[in-house]
Amino acid sequence: MTISDNHKNFRFPQQINHHSLHFDLDTADTATQLTQLTMAPIATLLPMLLFYFPSLYRTCTNLKYHTPTSSRRTLWSTSTTSLRAATTCEPVSVPTISSSPLSLTIPELSQILNGKGKAQACWDCFRLGVDPLWYYSDANTDAHTMDQEPLEPILQQALQAQQGTKTSQAWTREQLQAQILPRRQSQGLGQQSLQTYRTAFFPSTQVMDSMSSIAQLSQIHSSNDGTTKLLLELQQDKLQVECVIIPWPERKTSTLCVSNQVGCGQGCTFCSTGRMGELRSLSADEILVQAYWAAKVARILPRLYPVDATVFMGMGEAARNVVNVVKAAQVLTDPQLFQLAPRRVTISTVGPTPQAFHDLGRAPAVLAWSVHASCDKVRNQLVPSTRHSMVELRDALIQVLLERPRKLRQVMLEFALIGCLNDRPQDAHHLVQFCRAFYQNVPGVKLVVNLIPWNDISASSGPAVDYQKPSAASVETFQSILVKHNILCYVRTTRGDDESAACGQLATKSKRYRSTTVQQISNE
Repeated sequence: MTISDNHKNFRFPQQINHHSLHFDLDTADTATQLTQLTMAPIATLLPMLLFYFPSLYRTCTNLKYHTPTSSRRTLWSTSTTSLRAATTCEPVSVPTISSSPLSLTIPELSQILNGKGKAQACWDCFRLGVDPLWYYSDANTDAHTMDQEPLEPILQQALQAQQGTKTSQAWTREQLQAQILPRRQSQGLGQQSLQTYRTAFFPSTQVMDSMSSIAQLSQIHSSNDGTTKLLLELQQDKLQVECVIIPWPERKTSTLCVSNQVGCGQGCTFCSTGRMGELRSLSADEILVQAYWAAKVARILPRLYPVDATVFMGMGEAARNVVNVVKAAQVLTDPQLFQLAPRRVTISTVGPTPQAFHDLGRAPAVLAWSVHASCDKVRNQLVPSTRHSMVELRDALIQVLLERPRKLRQVMLEFALIGCLNDRPQDAHHLVQFCRAFYQNVPGVKLVVNLIPWNDISASSGPAVDYQKPSAASVETFQSILVKHNILCYVRTTRGDDESAACGQLATKSKRYRSTTVQQISNE
């Protein structure tokens, strides 16, 4: 067939809607059209290019101005791969994404699933701790087994223990749907997008909940007051981290305490985590998956309430994992993602350097400083890794607060009280003088001192062997001195100490696991 013959037979594709034409790089029809285009003369190409080019231009513009650089490269690479496949009539393969959907924004996830509504539908599930692969699967396959949410065996056991029965009642799709905004209750993913989601993020998942491919729920421990500690096994290397759900019955809400590292390298002498040492930092996905599991557990167990606040006060030093901590805080406070208010997210740091406050100040969250002693001598004893004076660190924090919006000029000073060491009246008066600089230099600052009576960590060696809990009288006297000088001061109620879930008691067997593994390798 000659070009002139083809020109006579060529017809503008009938299936194209001239009023709403979109250039879909992943559509088989487009591949056929592009193949035909290569055979058509210039005069015939012009009408189609006039339709196709504006939509292609808008796609590239959106990638440039509304997508982060790293994701833009991934998405552009995906698009160019699809375009090559279209022009050669090859099948398009969905790429596997290195990160999980938990760390992607709505625009980023929309590009992968080909629709903003589908991305929002996934996040409707994530906020509830529900796996989209189950929720949006075909419920008509088996109405009796598929309609009830599958529960991990460890979660089933915890539910049965709290209910006092041998059977556990899981949530149904209808109950979960009632938790979603009415305007999105009818939104689905469709089988094609569901397959794209699976292939892109969890191609080899053979678990009950796809998020188990990031971190698996390993143990659940509930204390008498309802405080619940979750032990998660990281699938990357089988190390373990802990997070804690603290219920507040009077408010009908819960606070989640998350970890950002396995272990901690700051070596605080009064803390179990500090005795582990720093094994590694968590990725943003590994931090956010704790919020996912907490949402699920808090929804299932009757003694817990929905999580409305998150504190980075678990295992690890946030200043040693700035990039992932800031990213996690951004996702937690995004109004389209986990939807927490910035004032309901708190990032705690021991303040290893003045720069640490500047780095963490980028996060949309309240800053908390683990002070423990305003006197340098006592502080060096409690936090041996300290390399800067308390005045130097305080002045750096003041500068960061001045650069923040007024709504986030809020700072919490955490003070672990240890009997006969830092709980004396002179320690309280020294702290009063230390705090004055905040009021004098930061307009509109809201400063809160949080007194934490030390929790016994059952140390068999080191300085903690001689540490003791402060008396109730010394705690009351310490607080009264601060309040007398108009400093807002609270005494943190000890929660979860009977299950080693209280402040300073978080530690796992990860160090033992790693040490054994390293020893076996060296011996071999």
